[in-house]
Amino acid sequence: MRRNYIETILDYLEQQEEPAPRPMDGLFLPRLLVVDDEASIRNMYYRIFSRRGFDVLTAANAMAANDILVHQHVDIIFLDINMAEVHGDDLFELIRAFHTNVKVLVASVYPLEEQKERIKDADAYFDKSDSQESLLEIVSTLM
Repeated sequence: MRRNYIETILDYLEQQEEPAPRPMDGLFLPRLLVVDDEASIRNMYYRIFSRRGFDVLTAANAMAANDILVHQHVDIIFLDINMAEVHGDDLFELIRAFHTNVKVLVASVYPLEEQKERIKDADAYFDKSDSQESLLEIVSTLM
C-alpha cells in the first residue's frame, strides 16, 4: 500500500516544476512547513515560530505536505516520523529526490539515535520532549 502511494507521488512530482524561491530582502525569515499528524504539535510549532516572524505552514499528512511543496517554496521542514498512512521516512525520500534545497528537521518522540537510524541524512534532529530553546537553537543553525 505505501509503495503504491509513493509511486503515485513520484509520478506526479516528476511533472511539476520546483517553486521559485522567495526573494531575499533583509527581512526574510525562512518559511517552515510542519508535517505532523497531531494537531496539538502542529499548533504548538505554529505559535512558537509565527510569533517570531516566521512564515509557518502546516500539513497533517504526507499528501498535504506534497501539495504544499509543489506549489510553494519551503526552506525548512519539521518532519514527524510516525504518521498514519505514509511515515516520515518515506516522505523524506520524496523530499530529497525532488526538493533538494529544503532543510529537513526530524522532530519526533523517538530518541535522537533512533531518529538518526530511521532517517539518516536529515539536516537536524529534535526530541519533542526537549526544550523550546533547544528547538530555536536548532532552527537558527539551519538558517
